[in-house]
Amino acid sequence: MKLSVGQREGDVVKTLAFVFGLCISAVGVIGILAPSDLVWIAQHFVTSGAFYVIATVRIAFGLILISVASASRAPKALRVLGYVILILGVTTALTGLVAIGRARGAIEWWLQKGSGLVRLTSVLLLSLGGFVAYACAPARLSGRGHR
Repeated sequence: MKLSVGQREGDVVKTLAFVFGLCISAVGVIGILAPSDLVWIAQHFVTSGAFYVIATVRIAFGLILISVASASRAPKALRVLGYVILILGVTTALTGLVAIGRARGAIEWWLQKGSGLVRLTSVLLLSLGGFVAYACAPARLSGRGHR
């Protein structure tokens, strides 16, 4: 069975979404096991340059999810999630410099609440990443008939 160029490109993008999901899950695991490490990561992303990197990554990830939704295990949910992430990315880009102070304030508030809230946030990240990875996981090859 030959795959067309479009199908191969779609598979590559779907695999990319799968890898994104695994990376999000990994950040969630870090936050659960070592909440201070997640806080350290968050603190380093509250600069104007990093803010635009985050916006770019969100926009790209949103577009990736939207593009692979129809080929996923959860097309409607992945499409909605993609649009939400895309909107968050555009909002992040538009508020760039203005929102940095608010982001720092949010991280300070987050720190004051203790590791319990960081871990809860991390569980949400793990769940989000796990869902994306599950929905975009490559199809398993069946071992039936192959010896």
